Amino acid sequence: MRTGLPLLCAVFVIGCSGPRAPALKDEPVYQNSREGFRFLVPEGWTQYARGEVPPGKVQDERILVEYKLLTSEKPAALQVTRLDRPESLSLDDCLSACSFGIENWRRKSPPEPLAINGVEASRVVFISRLDKEEETREVVVFRRGERVYFFTGIFPSSDSKAREQVRRAVESIIWKT
Repeated sequence: MRTGLPLLCAVFVIGCSGPRAPALKDEPVYQNSREGFRFLVPEGWTQYARGEVPPGKVQDERILVEYKLLTSEKPAALQVTRLDRPESLSLDDCLSACSFGIENWRRKSPPEPLAINGVEASRVVFISRLDKEEETREVVVFRRGERVYFFTGIFPSSDSKAREQVRRAVESIIWKT
């Protein structure tokens, strides 16, 4: 028993020091120091997921953060994801690297070039009919060198409040220079 208890304690301590998911935080500002940006979180939205991108090149899209609006009649979401693509690839071409399944969605309009706080971006709106309601996916793409960031709002097409909340959050993005 004397040797079993210290061994059990050692296993417990070692087992608890492994990798952990980042803590979820409901704060008014999301800040990612590693990726170099921050933005205002839409009021009333809850952080639902948070991830860290491993060092090195990221070929598959990885989630950085996701917020959900669960208090309205129809749920909405704001997802921020990242991957790496050659700088020669245009922002619009980077959209084809999104993993949100655009094959089930159709573009509502051509890409719209934007400048948000002095940083070039592109917005594309996709729509799809899910059940009886039309849903919108509004994607704003940013590039920082080879890193490509997707800010994706997902909401019922009839929910103009969710659309405006997502747009305000995206328009508040500040990149570290």
